[in-house]
Amino acid sequence: MKAMADKMFFRPIIPLLLAMMAGIMAGIWLPDKMLWAAGLGIVCFGHICHSIWRKKAILLTPLIFYLTCGYLSVQPWVAPRFPPDHITHFLNSTPLKIDGTIQSNPSENPRRIRFVLKTESIASTHQLQPARGSIQVTVYGNHPKLTRGDRISFTSKIRPFRNFKNPGAFNYRRYMSFRKIWGAAYTSAKNLKVLSRSKPQGVMWRIQRIRDKISQLIDHSAGADTNAVLKALIIGDRSGISRKLYDVFNRTGVGHLLAISGLHIGMIASFAFFVFRALLSFVNPILWHAWTRKGAALLSLVPVCIYGVLSGMSPSTQRAVIMVGVFLFTFLLERERDAINTLAVAAMVILIINPVSLYSISFQFSFTAVFCILYGFSRLADTSRQQPWAVMPKLSAVQKQVYCFFFASIFAVLGSMPIVMKNFNQVSLVGLLGNLLAVPIIGAMVVPMGLLSVFLYPLSTAAANGVIHLAAIILSPTLGVISFLSELPFAAVKTVTPSAFEIIGYYLLGWAMMEAIRKPAANRKHAAALAVIVLLAFGADIGYWLHKRVWHRDFRTTVIDVSQGNAALLELPGGKNILIDGGGFSDNSTFDIGERVLAPFLWSKKITRIDTMILTHPNSDHLNGLLYIARHFGVNQIWTNGEAVHSIGYRRLLRIAEEKGIQMPEFPSFVKAHDYNGVRLEILYPPGNFQLLKKWDKWRSVNNNSLVVKARYGAISILFPGDIMHEAEKELVALKGARLKSTVLISPHHGSKASSSEVFLEKVSPKWVIVSSGWKNRFGFPHPLVMKRYEKLGSKVLNTAESGAVTISTDGRMVTVRPFEPKQLNQ
Repeated sequence: MKAMADKMFFRPIIPLLLAMMAGIMAGIWLPDKMLWAAGLGIVCFGHICHSIWRKKAILLTPLIFYLTCGYLSVQPWVAPRFPPDHITHFLNSTPLKIDGTIQSNPSENPRRIRFVLKTESIASTHQLQPARGSIQVTVYGNHPKLTRGDRISFTSKIRPFRNFKNPGAFNYRRYMSFRKIWGAAYTSAKNLKVLSRSKPQGVMWRIQRIRDKISQLIDHSAGADTNAVLKALIIGDRSGISRKLYDVFNRTGVGHLLAISGLHIGMIASFAFFVFRALLSFVNPILWHAWTRKGAALLSLVPVCIYGVLSGMSPSTQRAVIMVGVFLFTFLLERERDAINTLAVAAMVILIINPVSLYSISFQFSFTAVFCILYGFSRLADTSRQQPWAVMPKLSAVQKQVYCFFFASIFAVLGSMPIVMKNFNQVSLVGLLGNLLAVPIIGAMVVPMGLLSVFLYPLSTAAANGVIHLAAIILSPTLGVISFLSELPFAAVKTVTPSAFEIIGYYLLGWAMMEAIRKPAANRKHAAALAVIVLLAFGADIGYWLHKRVWHRDFRTTVIDVSQGNAALLELPGGKNILIDGGGFSDNSTFDIGERVLAPFLWSKKITRIDTMILTHPNSDHLNGLLYIARHFGVNQIWTNGEAVHSIGYRRLLRIAEEKGIQMPEFPSFVKAHDYNGVRLEILYPPGNFQLLKKWDKWRSVNNNSLVVKARYGAISILFPGDIMHEAEKELVALKGARLKSTVLISPHHGSKASSSEVFLEKVSPKWVIVSSGWKNRFGFPHPLVMKRYEKLGSKVLNTAESGAVTISTDGRMVTVRPFEPKQLNQ
């Protein structure tokens, strides 16, 4: 205990930082308790003042005080108090005429432009009134050229942000509130009017002009990919980076290089510090006063700040500038520096300025990686009782640098691995090699040369252009190596999502292992005991998930919230998984349901394989979400009705199945009934010769030809009718009759009035009906007439648009239906 107390006093910021972080998390989990938190904070502050006056040491009270400070600091984001004219009071209203100023650099693609608008006024048919608050605006069509600072006017509804309500889903609503963006508006270019252009004056305008000029120079330096990466590295513009190039960097484990963060700012600071220290060493007065390092640190802040401003000062860049600035400031202090304590100071400064940074991936990644590097080298130093490279004393200066960089890469990769797994569900197996090759070239050469071109540009455009061309020449082969590594079949693997328990266990085990090699062996016994406890906990965790995934004897079905579409996961006793449909929007390039919704849901359940994928029919709202799953999950076979459609999505599915060797048995010939550990899965519809019957029956549309699947476990059954409508329902009743009776019905065609006929519902006679539809969708699903039919039948109804994902669990005798967000049930 005494040793722990000594460490706390040696690094006093760390426990205070942890207390503040705990307060921020508590403020998000349990918001709007400000009165209680403020009262507790005042009491603690009084006790701290009293203890200082009495010169009495205290330990617990400052921690509680910082916890309350953290709690209160985050409340403006999680429990804001909006004034009467705030745009949140106009969400979901009628279309409004909205005036405002663009406050972010617009992002464009061929179909739309998107930006953040600071609202100034809104007008309905009745009155014009001032308004405040920021919204995200998306403009479709052939829009005019828009820039930051332009005042515009348009007509649109203001919609609230909504989450996909599934286990493991990304909290988009909270993400936007952390950016203080409170609604979304969508309009066409013809409804938008530019009221005034941004005035060409001020510092920000001059900075933007410089960024535009540098961008133009880069455009003529090399190929498209090289130019796009140069823009990302020098001016923070990632708009030109294609999805394919992002994937290449991520598979190689160097995706962090594309976002300006602590690495880039740190490289600039290190390069500038080295140059300025060398120059100042020739100035005798500075040498006499021992101000070489201090002066270099102060001067290094200039290029650091310039680079941060030039790159757009994104939140991640702001945090990096603050972190590096704190480290440079420590050179001015006449005392021995402790790097870990300095890192804690930087983190606290950032959290004081912006508490929600704690939930930023860049904040978590940067500080975790840097902490692990510092901690790892401190343990290597303890091992050798000298400098980290003293374990290999005969190394040259260059070899020592390579040695240090090698271990820094190892510590950074291993230290940040749980964060990468949780947020990206991918681990690069070539990440260490990729970083060893790319980081020195990009960080120590390309980025400083890019900044040098900025300084040269006002003096000589030709010189700036030459430096950028040289940077492009260096960068191009580096991109080639990165691309080569990414194409290796073992370059990266998709991973399940680790739980908070598993992440904490990973870091505790890492600490125990590092303490085990430390000299003297003061903590070895404690480290060994902790390692044993963590390993036992991991064993219990593995047992828990094996039971959840493989050893369970119940049958579970989850109707997933995919907005306007259908998707359901069937978890069978014994561990097999069946995915019926995958939802999807018409254009996966806009939003990929498979990547953004289905995959996170499956990974959160520790699922990486799908035994059977069933596509009821090839419409985009059932098909497109399956494409990502087919490519990135292990899929054994795909069942379809064999009806070919001339759509991009369907052709992609066939191509993926061929590339991955996924079986696709032909519909007329494959077995229509299968038994899986007590669960019987049957294909009830369409008839085997439906392709022939299409010539005479015009009603046999893509929807009406949907596969109808029934899953039965003991006395409990679930019916998945796809998008069949009245004509198909009538034929299905004639063909199967009483075999249609089911405990749970997934509403046909999302509850449209052209489905759920009375004769069909009478035969199914469900106790529960699950409607899978989008919130306030443009089709009006589910139709009020259909809801009345369900009510008349006495069925309980849940709609994924309101209740989120619905989980149906049964042991074959009893059934439990649980919505993700419980709502009032239709009795």
